[in-house]
Amino acid sequence: MKTATEQCGRCRAAARTLNLNKFCSRDYVIMGKVVGREASAAGDQWVRLALSVQAVYKRAPRSRLRRGGTALHVRAADLACKCPKIKINKSYLILGVEKEGVSSGLPGLTVGERTLLLEWRDDWHRRIRRLQRRAINCH
Repeated sequence: MKTATEQCGRCRAAARTLNLNKFCSRDYVIMGKVVGREASAAGDQWVRLALSVQAVYKRAPRSRLRRGGTALHVRAADLACKCPKIKINKSYLILGVEKEGVSSGLPGLTVGERTLLLEWRDDWHRRIRRLQRRAINCH
């Protein structure tokens, strides 16, 4: 029987910094609060978290992402390994790629390989607004 560390392996080093390159290379950038955990219709492989989207800083042109409640799907194995470490009633900055969610066939947002999930820090709001202004030149 494998121990938790053998099963999980090493967690990809969580990015703690936010820069223009990361902002530009993702389809959406939101600030959301994880408000609960629900049973997933996708079976045991996924965990569905209730997410309250509090601010949308960037979204893809045809995206239907907006403020309010949505689902955030995380692989159960990743959540068990605390990679990413997600706590209920905490706010997070989430940078993601919409295609990851579409390919999984799950409604709402999906935490995939390219998703960055960072615990929200109050000093980020002004920094993200500055990135929004500078992001006009990306792509």
